[in-house]
Amino acid sequence: MKYEDEKGNELAPSEKLSGKLDAPYETTAKNIAGWTVKTTPNNAQGTFTDKEQTVTYVYEKADGASVTVKYEDDKGNELAPSEKRSGKLDAPYETTAKNIAGWTVKTTPNNAQGVFTDKEQTVTYVYEKADGASVTVKYEDDKGNELAPNEKLSGKLDAPYETTAKNIVGWTVKTTPSNAQGTFTDKEQTVTYVYEKANGAAVTVKYEDEKGNELAPSKKLSGKLDTPYETTAKNIAGWKLVAAPSNAEGKFTAKEQTVVYVYKKASDKNKPSVPKKPDKQGDKKAKPTKKTPKKNYKNTPKNQKNDPEKIHLPSTGDVWMDSAIYILAGLSALIAGAVLIRRRKHV
Repeated sequence: MKYEDEKGNELAPSEKLSGKLDAPYETTAKNIAGWTVKTTPNNAQGTFTDKEQTVTYVYEKADGASVTVKYEDDKGNELAPSEKRSGKLDAPYETTAKNIAGWTVKTTPNNAQGVFTDKEQTVTYVYEKADGASVTVKYEDDKGNELAPNEKLSGKLDAPYETTAKNIVGWTVKTTPSNAQGTFTDKEQTVTYVYEKANGAAVTVKYEDEKGNELAPSKKLSGKLDTPYETTAKNIAGWKLVAAPSNAEGKFTAKEQTVVYVYKKASDKNKPSVPKKPDKQGDKKAKPTKKTPKKNYKNTPKNQKNDPEKIHLPSTGDVWMDSAIYILAGLSALIAGAVLIRRRKHV
C-alpha cells in the first residue's frame, strides 16, 4: 500500500500485505497531517492473486479559494462562459486563453498563472474582433470585362461594410449586387457591379429635297453608346436619291446625330433618239462640209412664205454622202500620183 500526493510524492511509508491465493484483503487510508484523501483506490479491497498488486491512496492539500477565469471583449461583454478553478493551498494554477471564433486576444492578464491562496482570484482575458477576410469590389460589363480598377475593403469580423457603384463615363449600372452591403466574415467576399452601355443620343433620319423640304416623315433611332446604327433610303414616288449621306451608317454617340437623305425630282422618260449612220472609215473623222452660204432675206416681204424649192437645208444623209465623195476623190488622187511616180522610176 502506498500513500502519495497527486504528483506521486510519498507522504507516508508504504506497507505490504500477504495472504493465501484467493484470500481476501482489506486496506484503509492513513491519517496524514495537512492532507486529505483525494482518491480512494478501486482495489482498496480485493483478493490475493498470483501477481503483485499495488493499492495507492492519493492525497491532496487542503482546498484554497477558487480562481475565476473570464473571457470578455474590451467593453466587458462576456464572450464565453467563465470558468472556476479550484486547488489546494499553495498549489499552482495555470490558465490559457480560449479560442473564440472571430476573436483574438488583445490582453493577456498578469495573473494567468499563479498559486491558490485563501482568497478568491479572477483572471480576465480581454479579446478584440479578429480581422475579417477582405471584400473585393469589382466593376465589370456583362461579359466580365473590367471597366475600372478593383477595390479591396478590410475590417474586423462582423463589422459592417458598404459599397457603392462607381460613375463610369458611358456606362450605367445594370445590376446592383445583393451583397453591396454586408459584414466582414472569415471568408473572402466579392461584390461585383455589372454595367451596361449608357443610352446614346438619338439619330434622326430625314428625307428631303434639295431645298430642305420634307418629303417623308423623319424617324428617330435609339441605341446604346458605341453600338452601330444603319439607315436606308426610302422609296418616294416621283423622286430619286441624289446621294447617300456619309453617316448613313455609324455608331450612337453622346451627341444627337442627323442623317439626311436628299432627293430630286425623277426626270421624264427620254425621247427616242435618231440613230446615226455608221462611219465607213471607222475612227477617221469625215472632212467638214462646206458651209451653205446664207441667203439675204432682207427684201423678202414679211408675209411671204419660204419656198421649199428655194431653201434647202442639207440633211444628215446629204452631209454623209458629200463626205464620202471627198474621201473617194482624195484616195483616187493619191493612187494616181503613186502610179506616175513608179512609171518615172522605171523610165
